[in-house]
Amino acid sequence: MADERKPGSVAGLLWLRFTCRHWVRSPGQTVLLVLIVALGVAVYSSVRLANRAAVSSFQNFTETVTGQSDWILEPVAGDLDETVLLQIRETLGPMAVEIVPIVDSTAAFPRREGDDPFGRTSLQLVGLDLIAAGNLFQGEGDPPRFFAEGENSSAAAGRTGSDPTGEFEDEPDDFWTRFLEPGRAWLSPALAEREGLRPGDSLDLIIDDTIRSVTVAAIIPVAEGYPKPDDNLILFDLPDLQALTGRTGRISRIEFRLAAGPGMDERRESVRTILSDLGGNLWTVVSPSNRRETGEVMTRAFRMNLTVLSLIALAVGLLLILQSLDGAVVRRRSEIAILRSLGVSGAAIRRAWLLEALSLGLAGGVLGALLGWAGAQLTVRLVGRTVNALYYATSVNSAQPVFVDHLLSIGLGIAAGVIAGWLPANEATRVPPAQNLGRGRIPSGLRFFSRTPLGWFFLGVGLILLWFPPLSDGFGNRFPLAGYVAAFCWILGTAILAGALIRPMARLLSPVFKGNLRARLALSHLRKPSSRHRLAVAGLVVAVGMTSGMIILIGSFEQTVTGWIGRSLQADLYLASDGAQSASSENRIAATTWQAILSDPAVADGDVFLAQPIQLEGRSTLLGGFDFDFLERRDLLPWIRKPRSIEDETATAGLISESFNARFNAGLGDILELPGPSGVRRVEVTGIYADYGNERGTLLVDRHVLSGWLDDDRAANISVYLKPGEDPSDVRDRWSQVYPGLRILTHGNLREEILRIFRQTFSITYALELIGLVVAVAGLGLTLASILIDRRDSLTTLRSLGMKHGEIARASAWEGSLLSIVGLAGGLILSFGLGWILIHVINKQTFGWTLLFDLPATPIAALSIAVLLSAVVVAYLVGRWGAALPADREE
Repeated sequence: MADERKPGSVAGLLWLRFTCRHWVRSPGQTVLLVLIVALGVAVYSSVRLANRAAVSSFQNFTETVTGQSDWILEPVAGDLDETVLLQIRETLGPMAVEIVPIVDSTAAFPRREGDDPFGRTSLQLVGLDLIAAGNLFQGEGDPPRFFAEGENSSAAAGRTGSDPTGEFEDEPDDFWTRFLEPGRAWLSPALAEREGLRPGDSLDLIIDDTIRSVTVAAIIPVAEGYPKPDDNLILFDLPDLQALTGRTGRISRIEFRLAAGPGMDERRESVRTILSDLGGNLWTVVSPSNRRETGEVMTRAFRMNLTVLSLIALAVGLLLILQSLDGAVVRRRSEIAILRSLGVSGAAIRRAWLLEALSLGLAGGVLGALLGWAGAQLTVRLVGRTVNALYYATSVNSAQPVFVDHLLSIGLGIAAGVIAGWLPANEATRVPPAQNLGRGRIPSGLRFFSRTPLGWFFLGVGLILLWFPPLSDGFGNRFPLAGYVAAFCWILGTAILAGALIRPMARLLSPVFKGNLRARLALSHLRKPSSRHRLAVAGLVVAVGMTSGMIILIGSFEQTVTGWIGRSLQADLYLASDGAQSASSENRIAATTWQAILSDPAVADGDVFLAQPIQLEGRSTLLGGFDFDFLERRDLLPWIRKPRSIEDETATAGLISESFNARFNAGLGDILELPGPSGVRRVEVTGIYADYGNERGTLLVDRHVLSGWLDDDRAANISVYLKPGEDPSDVRDRWSQVYPGLRILTHGNLREEILRIFRQTFSITYALELIGLVVAVAGLGLTLASILIDRRDSLTTLRSLGMKHGEIARASAWEGSLLSIVGLAGGLILSFGLGWILIHVINKQTFGWTLLFDLPATPIAALSIAVLLSAVVVAYLVGRWGAALPADREE
């Protein structure tokens, strides 16, 4: 047993004597390495926690009052008619199943002075039979779920005096009589506190195109052991919300709860089968877990790309650890030689070195997990805004610590440390002891980055991978795994090849700087570059390449979207419900309202857009209705495949967006079968157009046809062309007085708002790019410090010959500047390739969008200048430090 423990014991002893001693002697460098690992881990952790928080906000809001349902029945399109409730009850017969019909809607508070037109909170309105909800199955002796008394219950509110009017200090029976008066609402505790509302207060809401006033009946109870209400939840009695939203006789979905008892699984499955057979193509039956997964599925591509981007800082940090440990191998070569001469095996030294790398990774991972949780509080707001604008309403504004995520973050830090330490650990045992003890030049370590053919190999592999298709998850989401691997191969290949440019550049510049002693000194070192020179260049190549590649992607996206806006949005005014504050908003404009607007004397032309989310082949997409005559007349759609005519056979003609084409693999001439309230409808694809507002895809049919299918002619938005001489601002102001529930934007306002939302979507990427660059420049400084320590004998000689500290610092600045030029050049070349992959492979396979390649010269030039200036400053400061380094100092 002693022999079996010996390798570990030796490695542990070496770690204490061989590693900790150096950490104590140079705490600054150790802390810097830990912080760099922590920074990379923190970025990843914060993005992961923010993603989790955004997805968790997409929940079944009625769990607050109904608990965990067994099944949820959802229409494939539109609403359900209330008459199906009786049909379902009769079909289920005597089965002990509680049926809970629900109406879902959204709203917003009326705009206050200074409010952003699109930036207000989206409120979730839920209507259900509150009395029936209070009688749902409970365990023996339990109080009714909805009326479970908590600290925020209405009864408690009355007793504590939070209702100074005395209106709610009645007996319970009298209270419920008052509550059943129409127009009363229950508020979540968070919403009531945020808005300063109490029972009896009046609350104005924008519902559809009208401002409605409701009375706060009470605050939703919060009881221990029950779900916490969503922060933006407002609860209504079912008939009240039906009346407020103009959906009398209609319901959004139905939930089912089975009584507990023997044979629960069999009874649950039997209910599902009965409901599925009864509905046919009219509805789907899903479990609550399936419904919650919808939010995860909808945002999966967005979150995956954000996660990959968050690894930039960690990838550069990994190179930085590699740089540091490689330098430490050379600095400690005499100690390694002595240990080898004393009989310590190379395997033991390798284990000690890996243990050092693991310790750095562990410390960085733990610190990164803590920093990541703190950073997630900011990141979650950025992610939440994007999710709210592009996918669904979310009230998330903070991220909760999750043990599994913290454990994963710590594991990521450990993995980064071990991976970065593997090559130096092997290098520590490669050079013979006699050569290590000598004072001559040590062969360059880490030969990996000096193997030019390997760089070309990775570029070739990346090129081959570009032909591979994306992976599909069965929900219409596609993940371009081969595209990401190809990008990684190009990054690695370019990082290797860039190091090969150091020596030719030094030789080329030597005649230019014949009269500059400091530049010549720097060039003399670069003519025979070490592995650490190559690693410094590799770090800059990765950071600059990935950052510039994202700049190219964002610039190309913005250029494409700007052109799309100019083509698609030509009207003078655009109108929508002012209550629509998220992509999943259900607020619409009533037919009487939009008909009155289009008949206004100032209007020359206009169109009404209908929109209805539908389930097609088990995937969520958007069914839209445009006036095809209007589209033909105005030629608004940027065509990918233009139809010969969109006026013929309007009952069956359909136009699909490019993302719909990619997601459903539908092409010209294909027949789509659309389920709906009026049965299955057949649509023939006659054209494909570009659209950058909905990654789930859009299918357009003629508005009059869609209105008949859904028995609903409420508009999602209206575009209006004014008569010559009419001022859009004047008409907007006049209509705003008449229709206070509408948001009315001029062409310029809408264009600015779309671009603002676009930039907001990418706002988090700018922070990630900055972090990557900071880490890379720090890596350059650390590399130069390591190199100067290794040259301490030479520095002593230079000082003896009369070279001043400032001159040595300027020579170091020259060396750092020349390395940064090579790294910057390689990074910019890499960015063109990465930009192409991001635009034409990863973006195309993920979202199905075709983007125009654009090269944003100004931001790339600003990035280049920032890198060069930062490198010069860091190199100079490191040179000042190295110039004063004693000859006998080890680190």
